[in-house]
Amino acid sequence: MSFIHPTAIIEKGAIIGDGVYIGPFCTVAKNVKLADGVKLVSHVVVDGDTSIGEGTKIFPFSAIGTIPQDISYKDGDKVKLIIGKNNTIRENVLINPGTLKDKGVTFIGDNNLFMGSTHVAHDAKIGNHVIMVNQSMVAGHVVVEDHVIIGGSTPIHQFVRLGEYSMIGGGGAVAQDIPPFCLAEGNRAKVRSLNTIGLRRNFEKNDIDALKKAFKSIFRSEKGPNDMAKEILEITNNKKVKKFCEFIIENKRGIPYERKSDAKKM
Repeated sequence: MSFIHPTAIIEKGAIIGDGVYIGPFCTVAKNVKLADGVKLVSHVVVDGDTSIGEGTKIFPFSAIGTIPQDISYKDGDKVKLIIGKNNTIRENVLINPGTLKDKGVTFIGDNNLFMGSTHVAHDAKIGNHVIMVNQSMVAGHVVVEDHVIIGGSTPIHQFVRLGEYSMIGGGGAVAQDIPPFCLAEGNRAKVRSLNTIGLRRNFEKNDIDALKKAFKSIFRSEKGPNDMAKEILEITNNKKVKKFCEFIIENKRGIPYERKSDAKKM
């Protein structure tokens, strides 16, 4: 059985699953779908054509599915926000739907943590097990792959792609693509090393050793990342190294990294 506080406003047409909790002073618009076990703690606005997956919990003063902060949006545009299962969305979070100049959908996967005052803009795609630390911001059309951590007060420029298991240091600014498995920091952020702590927690030693060797070859060579990534891709059998190299070769915005002359010894 669901609980709806008497001060909450639920527009006719909203679909409410089983075991949903809608706390004081929440507003749920007519095209919203709340799956089983969703919890809106209090003072939450869920607007637009928004779907929220099972077990997701949203804390006070968050605005979910309100219109995009983009001048291309026109009233009546058919745009969506899709949020997956078991996400935790803390206080003052803003998540917008897509725009028609893209695919019209903002997509968020499962088991993510959005800390207080984070923002996910229109047409972004967030994977699974992502952590966005307080006041970090993802601009329009950004792709954040699985298991990424974005440090506090860090803006991610539009159209940037963050590869899986990458980590972005707090207080930076990311304007170019960050390859999977890497640590980037600074303003503007540059790839400094592998995300060694994240790798040790999740991967076998042989994969980590292979990634370390590939990283040094790619980012410490005079040839440049793209050429070295192509060379390594032709000879490696390691799946993670292949993914690492393919990301670098296929990237659209360039990879920011320390030049060999500036790099510290690994």
